[in-house]
Amino acid sequence: MSIFIFVSVRKIYINGKFLSQQESGVQAYAKGLLKTLPKHNVAFEVLVPKSNKLSDEIGIKRIGFFSNLWLWEQISLPFYLAKQRDYILINFCNSAPLFVKNQIVTIHDLAFEQKNVKWFSMWFKLWYQFLIPRLCNNSKCIFTVSEFSKKEISSQYLISKDKIKVIPNGLGPIEVAERQITGDYLLIVGVNNPRKNASAIIDRISEIESKGLKLVVLSQINHVFDNQKLLIHPSIIYLNSVSKEKYYSLIKHSKALIYPSLYEGFGIPIFEALSMKVPVICNELPVFKESFDELPIYFNDNVSFEKTLDRIDLSVISDNDVEKLETKFSFDRSVSLILKSLEELST
Repeated sequence: MSIFIFVSVRKIYINGKFLSQQESGVQAYAKGLLKTLPKHNVAFEVLVPKSNKLSDEIGIKRIGFFSNLWLWEQISLPFYLAKQRDYILINFCNSAPLFVKNQIVTIHDLAFEQKNVKWFSMWFKLWYQFLIPRLCNNSKCIFTVSEFSKKEISSQYLISKDKIKVIPNGLGPIEVAERQITGDYLLIVGVNNPRKNASAIIDRISEIESKGLKLVVLSQINHVFDNQKLLIHPSIIYLNSVSKEKYYSLIKHSKALIYPSLYEGFGIPIFEALSMKVPVICNELPVFKESFDELPIYFNDNVSFEKTLDRIDLSVISDNDVEKLETKFSFDRSVSLILKSLEELST
């Protein structure tokens, strides 16, 4: 059975809860796939709460009787699907309804399962530790964004690797606003998320300042993370929740993006920066090596941070490097892999 015959006779629903959420990397991934699916002649319907204010241009269907997103996903969504036939529900953003079996769940990473860390609020961590293993066992298929995450999911929940499909990240169009900050600076993002390890760089502001650089720190308020107290310093500029165009401008005009994250399933900011030929300094994590090879500047405790900063001017990202990255990670390729997975489920 071909992909297109499968799609034409079986209804594809997409859990559109993410369209009512603040955008982070997970929501950007879902939106990128959502915009790309129609290019592949895929018929689908996006199910959202009735309170959602978006237009109907992308096949939105408003359902349910809860505006609270948790109640809508766990009660309204399965209630609606119980009355449907011959369908599959695709969830792109980690969570999914517990009582729907004919579905695919996307698990971006298992950060909430990491031991001896305080990266999330307690309620969020406990809920995900309860929810995710059950979703993984009950779903028809599991999507994730890297081989690293695939191995972790398989090992953590004793799930066959054949059930887990890698559907990589991609990038939408990059539109850059005018320059936001004068002078030379380094950029660090996700400071409100302790897993991003921003404090390790903020505490080295004297070394950054000695190189004639400022540090621009971008945060986005999110209630699932533990709060952090941040250093106030004349060479540190804190920014909150900027537009996408301003975000890309901050990357484009920086001397380098610093991404000292302790754990990731992929690393979208690294991809964004490299695609604009901006040097990246990041921790030497296996998933970064898998995704970006030797393009970033890796640092660890064996090399002084000042010496790492000296490597920025030596970093060269070529047109060919960017082309390879954008071929490897594209939403078109990811949608093709989704359709292949759907075809396999139909056989």
